[in-house]
Amino acid sequence: MAASVDPLVVGRVIGDVVDMFVPTVTMSVYYGSKHVSNGCDIKPSMAINPPKVAIDGLPDQFYTL
Repeated sequence: MAASVDPLVVGRVIGDVVDMFVPTVTMSVYYGSKHVSNGCDIKPSMAINPPKVAIDGLPDQFYTL
């Protein structure tokens, strides 16, 4: 069995803080042109403006973050 490389699993967020789950849609976060992922550092100057958040999925469905 391959070891998990998901940073939330490696950092024990999934498993200790929340139960294991399978994502049903993808979500992307951008500050300006910088794609933000788990463990990514951003400068305060980049966080002045709100991020652009894209959630792929059906518009008539509800999702839990």
